[in-house]
Amino acid sequence: MREFHKLGDTMKEILDAAQQQATAWIGSYGYGAVVPALLLDPGGIPWPWVFLMLLAEAAGKSIFLMIALGFCVLSLFDHALYFLGKFGQPLLRKIETRFPKASPILQKSEEAVRQHGFLAITAGRFLPFLGRWVGLGSGLAGVSWARFAFFNALGAGLTVAGFGAIAHIVGRKTIDEPWFPQALFVSFVGGTVFTLGGVAIGVWRARRKTAKAEAA
Repeated sequence: MREFHKLGDTMKEILDAAQQQATAWIGSYGYGAVVPALLLDPGGIPWPWVFLMLLAEAAGKSIFLMIALGFCVLSLFDHALYFLGKFGQPLLRKIETRFPKASPILQKSEEAVRQHGFLAITAGRFLPFLGRWVGLGSGLAGVSWARFAFFNALGAGLTVAGFGAIAHIVGRKTIDEPWFPQALFVSFVGGTVFTLGGVAIGVWRARRKTAKAEAA
């Protein structure tokens, strides 16, 4: 029990520091804070965005406007990558030559879209590391623009409005509760385990498929 209370105190300190930093961040960049909150996240549960939406109202920002701006920023970024993958393959080949470590990212993002279709476009953004390159993989896989735009809008909406609105509504009523830091910690650990578990399952299935192909 003592360890649990200690964990709660630690999480409260982290939450207080995050609140102060996010409030100062919003104060410095205003609504422009949505850009790094969404684009610097490598994928998985969008925790920077969740924290931003938890604390935005305290900084005097419109939640609805932040959600709208976040949706536009995320959609524009994904579409830019889509058109790069669709029409900029000569440039991508040069990037691969200059930065060989980028090659696996391009290959895996394309494979994810080819194997899982609309599920990869909509929910693939929640996988660590690969999630940020859904648009690029869709362009490389030759997905039509209309199909990509529709399912990408669903995924962006789920990220921005889903996680953001829930964080705002729930956090506004519970952020001052004494059990909130522990609940936030459990959510963070659970979300991390879930996303890493999805990656592990994907890797296992890919290896199993390769082994079957080699055995045949």
